[in-house]
Amino acid sequence: MGRSPLTWSVWGDDMQLFSVIMPKMIYFFILMVLGFVLAKIRILPRDGLPTLSALVVKVCLPCLQMGLVFERGTTFATFADQKLFALMQLVAYVLLTVLGIAGAKVFQLRFPQRNSFTGGMVGGNFGFLFIPLILSVLPELQGYIPVMAAMDTLYVWTIGLMLYSEGCTQNREGRSAGTFLKKLINPMLIAILLALTIMSLRIPLPRQVIDAVTNVGSVSGPVGMMLLGANICYMSKNLKGTVVPALGFAVLRQLIAPLLVFLLSRQFLGAEEALLLMLLTGIPTMTTTGLLAIEYHTDVDFASNLVFVSTLSSLVTLPLTAYISAFL
Repeated sequence: MGRSPLTWSVWGDDMQLFSVIMPKMIYFFILMVLGFVLAKIRILPRDGLPTLSALVVKVCLPCLQMGLVFERGTTFATFADQKLFALMQLVAYVLLTVLGIAGAKVFQLRFPQRNSFTGGMVGGNFGFLFIPLILSVLPELQGYIPVMAAMDTLYVWTIGLMLYSEGCTQNREGRSAGTFLKKLINPMLIAILLALTIMSLRIPLPRQVIDAVTNVGSVSGPVGMMLLGANICYMSKNLKGTVVPALGFAVLRQLIAPLLVFLLSRQFLGAEEALLLMLLTGIPTMTTTGLLAIEYHTDVDFASNLVFVSTLSSLVTLPLTAYISAFL
């Protein structure tokens, strides 16, 4: 097998995606180390992280989404144009769900560890890692981010939430319509719908408003990566008895799944779109995996270790999948 056409069409004759992603992952690693150090010296105290995280998740990331919609002129009609891509994203999430359930059986995980394994397989770190990564290495594809964010929210907070809460004493509450709606109607989705409405109705906005929204959104990448480093500093790292399933989780989610998704997507989508879905399925599990373990009274240490191992291993697996994809 030779080089992927993507190597030639997107990155030029000699440049491979690996050589583009690797420097970005080093940059992300530096920001994570900075966040880790700031947490160690208590500039980022443990009790201050929820407030800073809420600022990023509820303000900066929604502003980033709105800025992307405004910049690209994305409308509801754009979503219709991207329906095949959205369908393949759904297929990718179904594949992650199947791999999570199968992996839990292979590693003989039972409740409550099974919940974090299967739920964490579905929920990736979309806001803090995927969006900054795409804006850095594939900025010409940023127009897909709004529809991807909407699909991610809908799947993770329905099917994903069922996996997290299965068998819990809070199971009935976790699956109630009110809880689903509360999770689904979040600032990210509201921001996307609001921006799409504005663009679809061609409502004029002052340049100052657009600039303010864009600039607030621009800080979400570096601040988000520092938050990841700070979270790693404070989370439990008692890996006793969890090393094998945690490493298996990383291999399934960050190596096997993205390469399968890439091969499948290439049959229906262009090389660039297939690459986008490969990177989406190759990101580490979302940091809220630990918070959901607390909410549903499952194994918090195991959930934290999945976040710890998958986040650090992604510094290797993301460039590695990019390198392997060049020969598929």
